[in-house]
Amino acid sequence: MSCCSKGCCKFQFEEGPPLVDNSVTDLNAQYQFLPYGTILEEEEVIRIWKESGETKTVILEEKIPLVITDSGPEAVDGRTGIPWQLVALDSGMAYEDIMGWKQHTLYNPNETSVLLKFNHPIEVKPSLKMKLLNILYKIRNL
Repeated sequence: MSCCSKGCCKFQFEEGPPLVDNSVTDLNAQYQFLPYGTILEEEEVIRIWKESGETKTVILEEKIPLVITDSGPEAVDGRTGIPWQLVALDSGMAYEDIMGWKQHTLYNPNETSVLLKFNHPIEVKPSLKMKLLNILYKIRNL
């Protein structure tokens, strides 16, 4: 797979959970706007990825179907308070492009746009004591 159409940067994703369709700007992204939907399901373990080829395993917390209106995308279930600026930042799209998606040249009225919300598992960072014990264990087993 390549991150660009010219094939300048070639990399392969390692085996693992399914990948999200589009890349994110940061591996700590909380949201992603997908204009053409996805087959991924809620509570599924998935991987988000950056254009550089880095990936991170997360849990798909919510998959929110959207209705695209003239005033911007709205959740089908009527919920409000979606932080669209953060969605745009995490998705790597301009805020104006998302809010004006109905007028965008790539808009397809036959596709259901979705908003994905990610849950990042807690990563335990080893303490200094754990690092020292690990080194001592390796020395003992030499």
